[in-house]
Amino acid sequence: MTSSLHNKNYKFFPKSAFALLFSAMAASIFAAPPEQNSEFAQSISVLKDEIRWLNEEQFVSTATKTKERISKSGSSVSIITQDELRKMGARNLMDALKRLPGFRVHTTNIGIPALEVRGVMTSDSEKVLFQINGHSINNNLINGSAVWSHAAFNIDNIKRVEVIRGPGSALHGTDAFVAIINIITNTADDLNGLQISLGTESNAGRSLNIQNGSQAGKLKYAFNVNVSESNGFDERVERDAFGYSGRTLDWEKYYDFSFNASYAEFQLQGKYHIRQNGPFIGIGSTLNDESEQEYIEYFLDLSYQKTISNHFSFTARAYLDQFEANNFWEIFSENHPGLGNGAFPEGLLGSPLAKNQKTGGELQFEVQLTKSNKLLTGLHFEHQTQFDVEHFTNFNPNTFAPEPSYSNNSAQWNWNGRHNRDISAVYIQDIWDINDRLRLINGARLDHYSDFGTDINPRSSLTWEFVDDYNLGLAYGTAFRAPSFANLYNINNPSITGNPSLEPEEIETFEISLSGQINKRNSFKVTSFRHHIRNLIESKPTGSLSVYQNSTKHSVDGLELELSSRLQDGSSIDFNYTYQYPINESLDQLSANIPLHKANLAFNYRHSRLINAYIALNYRGELSRNASDSRDDISPRTTVDTALNWKNEQESIELIASIYNLFNDQTKDASDGVQSDLPVEDRYIALKLIYSL
Repeated sequence: MTSSLHNKNYKFFPKSAFALLFSAMAASIFAAPPEQNSEFAQSISVLKDEIRWLNEEQFVSTATKTKERISKSGSSVSIITQDELRKMGARNLMDALKRLPGFRVHTTNIGIPALEVRGVMTSDSEKVLFQINGHSINNNLINGSAVWSHAAFNIDNIKRVEVIRGPGSALHGTDAFVAIINIITNTADDLNGLQISLGTESNAGRSLNIQNGSQAGKLKYAFNVNVSESNGFDERVERDAFGYSGRTLDWEKYYDFSFNASYAEFQLQGKYHIRQNGPFIGIGSTLNDESEQEYIEYFLDLSYQKTISNHFSFTARAYLDQFEANNFWEIFSENHPGLGNGAFPEGLLGSPLAKNQKTGGELQFEVQLTKSNKLLTGLHFEHQTQFDVEHFTNFNPNTFAPEPSYSNNSAQWNWNGRHNRDISAVYIQDIWDINDRLRLINGARLDHYSDFGTDINPRSSLTWEFVDDYNLGLAYGTAFRAPSFANLYNINNPSITGNPSLEPEEIETFEISLSGQINKRNSFKVTSFRHHIRNLIESKPTGSLSVYQNSTKHSVDGLELELSSRLQDGSSIDFNYTYQYPINESLDQLSANIPLHKANLAFNYRHSRLINAYIALNYRGELSRNASDSRDDISPRTTVDTALNWKNEQESIELIASIYNLFNDQTKDASDGVQSDLPVEDRYIALKLIYSL
């Protein structure tokens, strides 16, 4: 059996094109004339780097929806800059996120990376809100997840990433459950010309990225085009869910076009994105070579920002998003038992198709009431619709009886249907500087959903600079995740069905933190947090099926430690450690597959303004099993990644070489379905060449 996706030819650039471009750029490296006074240039470069480091990234906008100093934002914030992404040799955004305190990245049985944040983990990562320049890219169709289509977000177009740990629904609404990740992309001011990058990887991966920024009068615009493909990592699976052995199939292809433009007070941004990938192992935790996933996504976001006076400004925006899932699943291959004694010579096949669209608008007002008091308030409206829902199968999903052929059975056994949802919200936030050292932030948001009702989420924080450069922080907040159309309305599914009576998931979080700038080069932060989670949506057995239900209560107690040191020559050392104790309160036991300990150590060595070396250690502690799983717990895993950056004298060419999993740690990742757990990638080498014109 071959799906329609299989028949397409996606070889978008030949290997000879890579060779030609690499050769041309390498020639320009050696042809570049040396700078006349390199010693003077070196000293100036060090001075500029020092000034930039001492002043960079002191502000964040995602935490409060207005520009504020990180130390006074009332949130646990991490900033990842473009420079840091390149120095660490990151292949995609997940490579950078795994190095943050509280974060862990692992792979699911279908090859989609999943995020665990502060002891909260699901296979869809739907409890983390992803944004591009403040525009949400979480999609209701895939249980609210963004990683299904954006797992390998292109880092070439990233200016910086603002990561907020903790609940954010008081300003951002649904899905801002345990974290917000706001990806801020390059503009014309950041590019001012053409930049081309080429990448190649040891798994036959290749990528081409072209971006350009320019200005014509009041009009500024930038665009980015990215195409990439990879064979993924090819690893042996000892025993899948049925005990069969074989190899993973992890190929993927990306096509991406994005742009942003501004004219006076108007700003327009958009993105068109296609991701196609193989099954890794498979949706049924069984090996197969037929499954293919395709996600097509695009959005347009138009905003108008006007400053009326020094005391009043407002922003208005309107947007349109569309998401399409065209998936072909070989649930069980023809080689697996239990398929009707030869009744399924091509395997058990299914293809659930659907489209999802969001249209919405927002008005936000910012008022400087007094010199020490700022008020932010806003209105948000959104309409969601699911349509073109179809189901192709070669079996009856209720009885597993074979059908004559693989065909469209939507009329009798559709997996879901057409549904609509209207959302209206109002939010308010007050930032009050009680004095020069004490700041209080209070806010709340009310969301009304046409299908399940109203949810209110407050957030408060108090920041006290009790000694110069030392801050004590207290924070309290709640957040929610609305049930998706799949959670609510799935039908005729052989494993999980929906439940229209679901309530939103809710979390309550307490934080206390102590941070300090020991001197201009050394800083620390210690954060203690506690989560209370209720109405968690999980699938529970009901007869022969599992049904989505609001079920267990969970709690997580944790501690994060962050240390950062900037050395005299521009090098740096960063360390973070996370302790977390997640409890399933309904069962009174530790939550499965979540480590108690996580740690990262990174050393960045700045040899000169042209040469930089980086090495990082990532530690994940032991993973415990579910109570019903008699297998041994999974051992701790430690990986080491390295990167080397080189630039020519004019800094118009940059070469990045990186090695991931340097010592080839092959400790497996947890899986409840695969008997031998999930394999991990071998030692991995990547090269990238960036050419700026």
